[in-house]
Amino acid sequence: MQKTSAVPLRERNRLETWALVHDRASAMALEVGLGKTTVEAIAEAAGISKRTFFNYFATKEDAVLGTQPPTLPEEAVAAFRADGGEDLFGRTVRLMVAVVRSMFPAASQTDRRKELKAKYPELNRTVMLHLTASELLVESILLDQYAEGDPELARAGIPHGRDGARVLLMMASTALRFAFKRNPSAFAVGEDRAVNNAIEIFREVIKATL
Repeated sequence: MQKTSAVPLRERNRLETWALVHDRASAMALEVGLGKTTVEAIAEAAGISKRTFFNYFATKEDAVLGTQPPTLPEEAVAAFRADGGEDLFGRTVRLMVAVVRSMFPAASQTDRRKELKAKYPELNRTVMLHLTASELLVESILLDQYAEGDPELARAGIPHGRDGARVLLMMASTALRFAFKRNPSAFAVGEDRAVNNAIEIFREVIKATL
């Protein structure tokens, strides 16, 4: 009996093309410079049309870095809303982690991205734009989940509504930056130890200063 693939053929082809374009773009930027790495040149190197390029990447910077606009993974949102016994702060951090990780598909080349960002600091702007978008996505979930008078916010001592959501979001974002500073691999899938440690440290500091 023939086994069926876990990933549909069309999706496999899409992922392979995404990885190919990213590989060509990042290699080209390192070899000839970011300025000479145009959308046209990347498309030609990858053997695709310019129109097809934009089916995979919004900008040449995204192709070079191997990044994409963040999304809200359904399983992460479900885990956040399910509670699962973890406090609100911890769940918010983990939701933020999942959204940030969606910026970097599995085929994104982490080591090459580090090299490119060091060589071309202007690429950090693209990452920051995606991080800002990530925060807005998480904020939308917080505002949807914790409206005025929500009992969990009240129990946690957090202001209701938009103010409470923004404070919680800022705390989660700061914890993530702390985790990344300690371990630049914190955003990689499966690297949860740095995130767990950051959550615990922030909990202890918050308790100690109240």
